[in-house]
Amino acid sequence: MKSRYGNEILQITIFFEALFFYLILGVIAWLIFSLFMRGNLFAVNQIEVIGNQSLSGKYIQSASGIEIGQSIFGLRSWEIENRIRKINDVKSVKVQKVFPHLIRIEIVERTPLAKVVIGDTWFYIDDQGVRVNAPSDNPEQLISLFVPSLENNSILLTLEVIRAWLSDFDTPLKRVKMVHDHLFILQLQNDIFIKCESVQNLKEKISILKPLLREVQIKALKVVGFDLRMKKDIVLIQDEEEVF
Repeated sequence: MKSRYGNEILQITIFFEALFFYLILGVIAWLIFSLFMRGNLFAVNQIEVIGNQSLSGKYIQSASGIEIGQSIFGLRSWEIENRIRKINDVKSVKVQKVFPHLIRIEIVERTPLAKVVIGDTWFYIDDQGVRVNAPSDNPEQLISLFVPSLENNSILLTLEVIRAWLSDFDTPLKRVKMVHDHLFILQLQNDIFIKCESVQNLKEKISILKPLLREVQIKALKVVGFDLRMKKDIVLIQDEEEVF
């Protein structure tokens, strides 16, 4: 009985010793954490903004909500990124903590891809269809995008055609006109016209159209354009009246 009673006392003693040890350890950890959070040991003293072009670094810093002197441990990168994403001209943002004192903000700004024209109204958009400010240099070099209206995702449908062309062809685009949902007219910088009914239609004719465009360029052939809407073949457009 005495041996059993002694073992129970020993177990209780070990339990309280362990409890006391972990309690002290927790207090020490809390003190260290408080030192990091409130002290200057890991206080932010520099905010670096890279990738910005038209947006000023000070403007990005202000939008980030970061204050000099804040503990770097108290900042959440995703919260800072969400605040900066609210700026219309910011396409993407990545925030990095560089210990012990630096916050690095890397952004990609939206850049104009096309000038959208709807009747007498016009504005600029990027490759995602987001409205952006007018370019400061050479706005005439942008693609002109003509749509009948803002209805039925007309801008996004035309953008898909533009992106498909830019990804698969080298000849620059001058303008793209959406006549309706199943007819797009592309005008290249060399003034050749391409008629297609969709992105899929354009992609299906890549292997045939590319050599034709190359031959026109090399031989300086006088060609008005190509109609891709036939199922298997490409129709040669010989008169501008056939384009529109």
